[in-house]
Formats: sequence, C-alpha cells, structure tokens
Amino acid sequence: MLGYVKAYKSELKVRDYELYRGVYCSLCRALGRNYSPLAQLLLSYDFTLAAMMRLALSENGCSFSQKRCPYNPAKKCLNCSEKPIFDACSHAVIITAFYKVVDNISDSKGLKKLAAILLYPIIAIMHKKAKRLAPVIEKTVSEAMKMQSITEAKQNVGIDEAAHPSADALGRIFNTENNDSLYRFGYMVGRYIYILDAADDIEDDIKHKSFNPFKKDYSDFSSDETRRIFADRIEKMLNLTQSQILEAFDKLGTERFGSIIENIALDGLSISAQTVLAKYRDKVKKQKIIQVK
Repeated sequence: MLGYVKAYKSELKVRDYELYRGVYCSLCRALGRNYSPLAQLLLSYDFTLAAMMRLALSENGCSFSQKRCPYNPAKKCLNCSEKPIFDACSHAVIITAFYKVVDNISDSKGLKKLAAILLYPIIAIMHKKAKRLAPVIEKTVSEAMKMQSITEAKQNVGIDEAAHPSADALGRIFNTENNDSLYRFGYMVGRYIYILDAADDIEDDIKHKSFNPFKKDYSDFSSDETRRIFADRIEKMLNLTQSQILEAFDKLGTERFGSIIENIALDGLSISAQTVLAKYRDKVKKQKIIQVK
C-alpha cells in the first residue's frame, strides 16, 4: 500500500485517535523487534488498518499499556499486547515493500529507480527472513506480482483486470478469518489504492513510458478540460469502490474499533482522493491551498 489509507484526524474522537496511534506504534515496535530500526522506515498507516481489522475481529480482544517511544523518550504512546497480530503484519510490510522495490527497479527510471537499487540489498535481507516466517503471505504477494506482470504485458488492459492482482492479494492478506465480507473489504481497499495510485502517477508514466491502465484513453494532459474529465472519471470509479468497501464493512458488524475503521474507509480515503484529484482540478487545488493556510 502507498500511504493513501489513513484516518482523518479531525473527525476522530481524542480517545479513538490515541487508540489508532497505539496500533500504529505497536506495528512500528514489531518491525523494529523482528527486523531492525531501518525496517521501521518502511512503516506507513496503510498496514495499520490491516492490524486494526485483525484486532477488531479477534475473539480475545486486546489491551494497551503506555510505553515510552524509543525515538522520543519524553513521549509515551500506547502499546498493544497482541504481539502475534503485529508480528504477522510486520512480515506483510516487509514482503510487500520488497516486491515494490523489485517492481521499481524493473519499471521505473531516474531517481526512483536509483533509490530502489540502493535499497534492494537491505530489503532483500529482511525479505529472506519474512519469507521464512510468513510463507502464506509470501506466496500470495509473489503470485500477485507474477499475475500483474502478465496483465501489464497485454494490450488495452482495462482497469478491472489491471487492479485485480493487487486487490486480490490484499483481500487475501486481510482475510485471516475465512470470511467473505472480510476478503471483499480488503479486495476493495486494494482496488481503491490501485486506481488512486494509477491516477496519481499517470503523467509520470506517460513521460517515462511506464504501464498505466488509463494511458490508452489519455495521452496528453496539457488541456484543462482533459484534466477535469479525467478527474471526474476517477472520482466516479473511486466512489463506486468506496461504497463497496463500506458495504463489506457493514456486513462484518464490527463494534471494536468500528468508528476508527469507518473513519478510515469513509473520511480518510476521501481526503486522499481529493488530494490526488486536486492536481487535475484547478478549482479544487485552490480550495486545498486555502484550507492549508
């Protein structure tokens, strides 16, 4: 995942935000414990949602205690007692990061490719351990990457086909309870991420001649009208996908962390979409500047 899946702090209660940060910090600790402080640099709020979903559906619940942050000893943060859940998510972080680096080396150019090449020796060592500790996740992600490569080699690939491998992988990573609604939730989150990332990167992908499922319909973004049409199309796709995410979430009937997960799925994803689409909408872009001030 790529940083699009996070809570919208302004709409969270203070207690809920502290719990959300506690899950994030617990995952950060797991990465440092299982791998190294360098692994903690790979952490984003994306897999915080995966950890929170597992905690929400666990039979025994979870408990938090306050511990000092290793990077800011003056600050205390919540730490969750459910180490196995965070260990599993830390393995998933490393495995997905490894294949993202491999993909960047293969498909990217310029500074992005150079950064991936420099990072590869370090992430490869971590991946070797993660692969051994989480073989199911390794198989899921590696197979998804192979399927993605096959899909991208085809001509005129549609967004549904292009998004499926990564969406299916995330659905499988989320679905630890053999629950169709949980798989559907993860799948649609993965689809949302894929669409938003493709929209975010399309101009760079056109410039560097990289794969993007929207390139067959859009090749020139010099026109303001083209940019607005593109943004409107992406917004409709994202809205439909988001409705499926929320429908799957409602079927899960999750009470524990329910308000936080709903905030991420509704407000958080919407804000991420607005931020990306602001690049293509002059009016929205101006509004965002005003909000920041």
